[in-house]
Amino acid sequence: MVERIKEIMQSKELLKNLTSKELKLKYKNSAIGFVWSFFNPLIMMMVYTFAFKVIFRNPDPNYPIFILSGLLPWTTFQTAIMGGTQSIVNNAHLIKKVYFPREIIPLSIVLSSFVNYLITLIILFAGIFIAKIPIGIPIIAFPIVLFLFLIFTIGLTLILSSLNVIYRDVSHFVEVAFMAWMYLTPVIYQMELIPEKIRPLMYLNPMTLVLNSIRACLYENRFPSAKVVLALAIIAMVFLWIGFKVFNKIQKRFAEEI
Repeated sequence: MVERIKEIMQSKELLKNLTSKELKLKYKNSAIGFVWSFFNPLIMMMVYTFAFKVIFRNPDPNYPIFILSGLLPWTTFQTAIMGGTQSIVNNAHLIKKVYFPREIIPLSIVLSSFVNYLITLIILFAGIFIAKIPIGIPIIAFPIVLFLFLIFTIGLTLILSSLNVIYRDVSHFVEVAFMAWMYLTPVIYQMELIPEKIRPLMYLNPMTLVLNSIRACLYENRFPSAKVVLALAIIAMVFLWIGFKVFNKIQKRFAEEI
């Protein structure tokens, strides 16, 4: 894995160019371009706020900010995984033309999604400022959580993007899985609403660890649990290791399969 990372770093200019290309393609021919990065989460936030605040009477006065703090990273994750899963197949022409570390293709999808996330954080911080939610020293833990979130996403994307070359049904499975995965993750609801007996099971979901840690730093003005961050670090590194192993094994078949 270390050797592969070194090789990728030697091609960092290509990675940078492909990431930039992905960002530009996302809003190509769009009249308002990157503004859609702000509109999409805002519209979703309003829909969920209406459903849970107005209809189900959620008592949290800052519920819209709570929603936004979960929707932004979740949308980032979903975009990265779904786009990354199909990235090798969609870029068959590049793979057949010239040699470069193949991991760069799914990596560029993941990185472009995370760059977009950093941009959309402007909305979240604006909402936090308007709602007068305090932000203190715990925010310094946010970059650590974000880095672990990125590593986990890269690992999972490497696994799925390589498997999708051999089994094209993988991309369809991912689409269906995300519909269920979102509701098994505290994106739009508080953990306190989950029955106490099954709450520990929620922590088997890596995205529960990610969202709870992000919210601790940005929404609750507290440091995330050290145990949660440690668990997330272990999960992220395991997924990254497996991702490189699986990708390296399957990439030998890329040319013939695509």
